Amino acid sequence: MRRCVLFLALMCALPALAQTEEPAAAPPAKAKAAEKAAAAAPKLTSEQLVTQFRHDEINLLALRGDAHSLIAAALMAAPDAKDAHRPTALKPPALIERAQNADADDVLVWWASAGLECHQTDKPCPQPETLQKLEGLDATNATVWALSLLRSQRAKDAPAARAALTSAAQAQKYDDYFGKLVAIVEDAENILPVSDEIIRASGELASADGYRLLTAAGAVVGLQPPVEKAVGEACADAAQNEDTNADCVALARKIAVSNSLNAQGFGISQLLALLPPGAELGAVRAKQRSHAWHLARIGELAERLAVDPSLTRIYVEELRGTGAETAAVFAVLRTENVSLEPPADWHMPAADGASTP
Repeated sequence: MRRCVLFLALMCALPALAQTEEPAAAPPAKAKAAEKAAAAAPKLTSEQLVTQFRHDEINLLALRGDAHSLIAAALMAAPDAKDAHRPTALKPPALIERAQNADADDVLVWWASAGLECHQTDKPCPQPETLQKLEGLDATNATVWALSLLRSQRAKDAPAARAALTSAAQAQKYDDYFGKLVAIVEDAENILPVSDEIIRASGELASADGYRLLTAAGAVVGLQPPVEKAVGEACADAAQNEDTNADCVALARKIAVSNSLNAQGFGISQLLALLPPGAELGAVRAKQRSHAWHLARIGELAERLAVDPSLTRIYVEELRGTGAETAAVFAVLRTENVSLEPPADWHMPAADGASTP
């Protein structure tokens, strides 16, 4: 039987829900004709089922006027960018423009805009207006200046790129907004219940809560601007210039203590490459060991995090409250009585799968 588009089903149901009288039954002939038509309709594939469900969510979110619902809809709609069958109003450019109009002072609106503008392109991005808004709203965030660095690199503007690196080094923090955006999308996905049919069609081993978290993280991670790649390129030869090296080290220190596990790992690797032998390098190696421990332990809990609603909720509630992925991970580890620091005899896995002392 063809699956009804939930957006249309809900809209058609509104008048019926408002009625106080029981609707009249359809005539027997019409009812039989409807049953025959439904039986003849082609079945949707698993992929079509999941896509239709995502479209239903987007359709309903687009009816809302708040910026966060529209951000979520725009990020979730990214796979539809070249789909000729989807209305222009339900594609990312139109949805994110509505979010911008809904709240032009929300930094997350403009970071999501930057992610969409930089998605699947090697051209200079984001748009100058987007970058200007971010610089005005969150100038103390090194991530914003790393985005400026990215645009300058792609525009082949070396002086601007060097200035952006210095601004990033002088900023107070590094926040890539990852946790905040995942929280927004996950919350928005509660607009529809997730059925067992959808979970089976997706192939995910997850509860409804776990499915929302997985799909929210997937929507956000694929649209993060490649700012770390830009920083890596800018600092690749930093050792050859004392001022550049100092800026790269200052920036890497902020990244290594950021609230995203992926960013932390990048910052640590930068410091290991840039710092001379000494006490700070030793402290960074200890930080690398703790970071590897966190990754290993949450990796072991990944399946339960997806299938156990109570554990998923602990993660999600912490993410909503703090916007920090690291805080959400630590909340799960504490709930499971896992130490946040590795035992003295624990060996960090090497890149080849072996252990290092």
